[in-house]
Amino acid sequence: MSNAMRYFLFVGAVISLVVSAKAFAIDCGNPPGGVDLESAQANYQCAEKSRRAADSILNQTYKKLLNTLKDDPDSGLIPKTQIISAQRAWVAFRDAECDFRTSVNGGARQWLTVNHAQCLTELTEQRTKVLQDYLKQVMDQ
Repeated sequence: MSNAMRYFLFVGAVISLVVSAKAFAIDCGNPPGGVDLESAQANYQCAEKSRRAADSILNQTYKKLLNTLKDDPDSGLIPKTQIISAQRAWVAFRDAECDFRTSVNGGARQWLTVNHAQCLTELTEQRTKVLQDYLKQVMDQ
């Protein structure tokens, strides 16, 4: 795990630990604005909620796709092995990409974890769409 990723996880954990009871009642459809720590904490909670939801949908889609694919080494077709390899590579790409984006976008320290979680959500949603398209192709065959 990169030092940047460790830092983001540490800051995220600290933010999660110091969140007030008020932050638990956040309307994620309309999170608070501002650059202060309280706004960052509230937005981080919303970003994490979105990230977890996107990750859950991605995992469900990936499992469905895996269950429909079968390798046939005799014919040289190994789509199940290939999607497993591709998914592992994609996870590494996603993490590195979001580390990079967060680093170059800068901003106040308290917002780095928010930006990182939002990046993870964005790329996860994009990947889910790709996996859903693959699943549709396989099911249509």
